[in-house]
Amino acid sequence: MNTADNPANDIQVDAMTHFLARVRFEAQIYNHQSYCGSWAFDTSGSGHIPFHLIDKGSAWAHSKGNEPQLLQAGDLVLFPRDLPHAISNDRIPPEKNLINDPHKWEAGEAFTSVLCGFYVFDSAAAQALLDDLPDIVMLLDARNNTTTTGVGYIIDATLVEVENNLSGRTAAICDLARLLLLHILRGHFADASSTGYLAALSDPQISQSLLLIHSRFGEDWTLESLAREAGMSRTSFANRFHSYVGMPPAKYLTAWRMQEATTLLKNTTLSIEQIAEQCGYKSAVSFRKAYKYNTGLTPTQVRLQQSRTLIGKATHRLLRLSSKWNR
Repeated sequence: MNTADNPANDIQVDAMTHFLARVRFEAQIYNHQSYCGSWAFDTSGSGHIPFHLIDKGSAWAHSKGNEPQLLQAGDLVLFPRDLPHAISNDRIPPEKNLINDPHKWEAGEAFTSVLCGFYVFDSAAAQALLDDLPDIVMLLDARNNTTTTGVGYIIDATLVEVENNLSGRTAAICDLARLLLLHILRGHFADASSTGYLAALSDPQISQSLLLIHSRFGEDWTLESLAREAGMSRTSFANRFHSYVGMPPAKYLTAWRMQEATTLLKNTTLSIEQIAEQCGYKSAVSFRKAYKYNTGLTPTQVRLQQSRTLIGKATHRLLRLSSKWNR
């Protein structure tokens, strides 16, 4: 028998893989610049997750309440909660008037090169995972640390792309940055001291129930049926799920359904009735009530907002093109 046809040889989708696929995230690279002399920048405030990778030279990471941290070539710093910060040339925290002021940066031979970007999640559900990460995540000396060898390879591959202006360069860097975040999550996922959502994803029984909710959210799951699938008693399952995820299974199922419904409302032309059915509701009326109660908006309002956003973007593009044509 061809092994490709043997279901036993299929790569099984795990809870984290399915979670990341459903919350949909991307890496956006917006700056790769060299600095010398006195310089400092802060990229916080976007509502996304900023990260900085030192390409060449060295820099210092500053944030309120934390000691300055030296960053050298190949080191990466990530701010899961968009913490205000500064990356600068000096261990002494920079003056406010120096941060993000290119006029203060001195000319000369560049000695530090930094790649900057954001991780952008398409779903608020990702916050459950991000909340279990520390305010600052640093990968230091990843190449020479046996626990981060894989990450070191990804960083090296990223720097190769950064330094060579090959076709598809930006796409390659963004894909590598996505893979880098996966390794960061995997590192915390494997940590025996992990708590919260990370612990839930690493627990064989609770992660199984999460996978069922994520992939089959339209089914009529109950506490009893989820506990049975997890191979646990009703009480033990309910207590462990709540301690890890921070809410009862039924409430989590509803929250996940609301997220999926929002995605369908924004990205498809399915009717409200069809979306209600896909999300496990017996009628559009009960779905509308649940959606309004949990999100504060009606399904129609969400669809209207999305329509206005798309129309606004299209109008903006047309105006830009028109201005070019009329020059």
